[in-house]
Amino acid sequence: MGTLSVRIRYRPIRFGWCVRKGNIEDVRVALRLTHTLWGGRYNPLIPVEEAHDHGRELVEAFRVDALYPVTDDPLLQRFVNSFSHLPWPSFHKELFVRGMTGIVATFLDIYHPVRFLFEEYIKDKADPKLDVRIFQWDPADPLADVLLAYFGGYPSKREIGKDYGDFVSKNLRARLIRLNAIDPLPNDAFRAVTPAAISGYDLKQDRVGGWNHPGFYIGDPNDFEDILNFWNLRAANIGVLFLDNTHDIRLRGLWEAYLGELRQQPEDPSGWDPRVCVWSKEGAAVDLANFGGETIGRVELRDGAWNGRNIQPPLMYFDEHSALASLSDSSGVPSISFELRPKPFFDDPEFHIQRVIASVRPLIDSGDEETTFHYPYIPELNEFYGRKAYFQSNAARSEHDGVGIVISLTQDDLTINSLRRRELAASLFRVFGMKAEPSEPGRIAARLIKQMGGVQGCRAFKIAGTRDLIERYSPLKSFTRSNAVQIIGRNDPETGIPHFERYESLYIEPRERGGKLTPHHVFDFLLKRGVFRVGLNFLCPSCELDFWMGLDDVRAKMTCEYCGSEFNVTPQLRDRDWAYRRSGLFGREDHQQGSIPVALTLQQLDANLHREGISVTGMNLGPESAAVEPCETDFVVISDEPFERKVALAIGECKTGGEIEAEDVRKLTLVADALSATKRIEPYIIFSKAAPFTQDEVTRCSAAQPQFGRRVILLSDRELEPYFVYELAKEEFDIPPGSSSLHDLARATESIYFTPRRKPQQTTPPQAAI
Repeated sequence: MGTLSVRIRYRPIRFGWCVRKGNIEDVRVALRLTHTLWGGRYNPLIPVEEAHDHGRELVEAFRVDALYPVTDDPLLQRFVNSFSHLPWPSFHKELFVRGMTGIVATFLDIYHPVRFLFEEYIKDKADPKLDVRIFQWDPADPLADVLLAYFGGYPSKREIGKDYGDFVSKNLRARLIRLNAIDPLPNDAFRAVTPAAISGYDLKQDRVGGWNHPGFYIGDPNDFEDILNFWNLRAANIGVLFLDNTHDIRLRGLWEAYLGELRQQPEDPSGWDPRVCVWSKEGAAVDLANFGGETIGRVELRDGAWNGRNIQPPLMYFDEHSALASLSDSSGVPSISFELRPKPFFDDPEFHIQRVIASVRPLIDSGDEETTFHYPYIPELNEFYGRKAYFQSNAARSEHDGVGIVISLTQDDLTINSLRRRELAASLFRVFGMKAEPSEPGRIAARLIKQMGGVQGCRAFKIAGTRDLIERYSPLKSFTRSNAVQIIGRNDPETGIPHFERYESLYIEPRERGGKLTPHHVFDFLLKRGVFRVGLNFLCPSCELDFWMGLDDVRAKMTCEYCGSEFNVTPQLRDRDWAYRRSGLFGREDHQQGSIPVALTLQQLDANLHREGISVTGMNLGPESAAVEPCETDFVVISDEPFERKVALAIGECKTGGEIEAEDVRKLTLVADALSATKRIEPYIIFSKAAPFTQDEVTRCSAAQPQFGRRVILLSDRELEPYFVYELAKEEFDIPPGSSSLHDLARATESIYFTPRRKPQQTTPPQAAI
């Protein structure tokens, strides 16, 4: 079918280490295990208790790919099982298994960064420029857990069957440094290459935002919560050093050297982010005077810190690159296939066990309005993405910017299928407690859009005269070309002059450069799209009734469709006008079940929402576990909103000229409320109409607005007909800038309809007398 470009990122699988809240031994096991993995430096500790709220918050904030209980405890296992959308991403349930050459990690481990460092800095070098240090301390050292979290350490060979400490020492010529329980820590220890640094080697972050303030964590080295907070801040790639006043002698030299380093960093030009920040758990006493006279940031970790809006842990990845993918439809839907090269790790045969994630984002969509290569960030759809995109239910991970596929390190190519849009929409509603099925009007609207050449082929419906022409004549009523052109142009009945100026720049198909669109152009376009058929009207000489015959069926001898008599039509062909009738879907008596305003609304949204999005026509919605009532939405639009953690989803009701009813508003409001409660979806309700809204309708629609925020969007003919949605409205109303997201449209709706902000009327200044 062709080729398209894809962006490929390789990244480590991010684990959440599930530990029993208050159990510091679980933390020690988890930290030793995580330092054996490349990327483990950024894996969070998830404290688990009977109330799972804080643990769930951390899983969401860190965008965890898999959960690993560090002990065989029913409480931890129940927590893991509650995340059914995070299936274990490997055939092997263990982190280490016996391979052909000995014990092998089942996920990307530090063998790879160690080998890279060896080949760049050690191999064939007489004087290696690499300062690798492995710190050792007495398990009874009061700072033991702080040292483990900061410098890192490895499990013993007895624990996992493999000695990573010995491997690093031999290959990177690491210095083993014994830390005495009473001696100060080395002042330059934060610059050393340690197990923690090796585990995070050469990784980049996908975002910088939130409370990303380096500095110091003030806490108690014997407090479970402080150790957990300290590690998770560092796992969020925030450069913090642990401080404790009771160990000032051991820590002061190190923290003063680090403070000096932070002070050398350039100031934030906006003035918002401090150079140095002091962190602690809520309620801890902190004396900021110890850090000098400059402005010091202060953060207490309390409820909400990990809600995804404050601390925003990045997802770490290796270099990304683009590749050409071949596009085909051999699997029944469009699919892409591409090579997995180059790789930022070694793919020797013995590493076929190890797993990593290839994050894939096609840079253009499938070109098919029934399918998509866009995978909205809904982690609850991981299994659906795995089954449909990759035929492996545990191998897909939803991402903000593509889809992650779990692959073997030795895999050389990848094929990913597109998704059927209706199936995707139905699955999304299902995971949030609603059943969704295509409606009959939805099927008709989809077929109509396809007949017009896609949603952008529906621009001709922007022209009020086009809609008038389709509405005016019944399927059995014919008309002439001159009638059609006059109706499309909305000619003045007295002068015959068309009122078509506002549409002259509308693009519906190629025409001469600089040429204006005319009603003749529009009618020709509608003929090409099969909206109307051409034929002739004949008079039966026997029953003297007129009947219409399509051009393809005209013959010299015709049979009257009313009386059945045969007659020669040749005498009637002189000076005859062609007669046109509505055709196909447009020939239905039911006005295509309201498909035209649906098509027009989707066209306007597609043109103005300059983001990757998915739209499907009408669906019947009903309850499974959600508190909704059976209803129909005329369309579903799924869009990635800028600066939002959630996926925006719009449902709507479209009318040609009829009233938006209170029942429509009430039922769609229930659906929006149910979606809003998921904390994954930002719902919007669109009411559109190919005519002006009445004040009663505006009042009804305003009832769907939530107590806080905006989610209702009103689009009348004034918003649907121009190319830019608020091209006409902005002349009358003071509208907030921007119209490229559903959020923007909801803000503008408030300024136009609910709390009108009319511009002052322009008055012509009086002319001076002559």
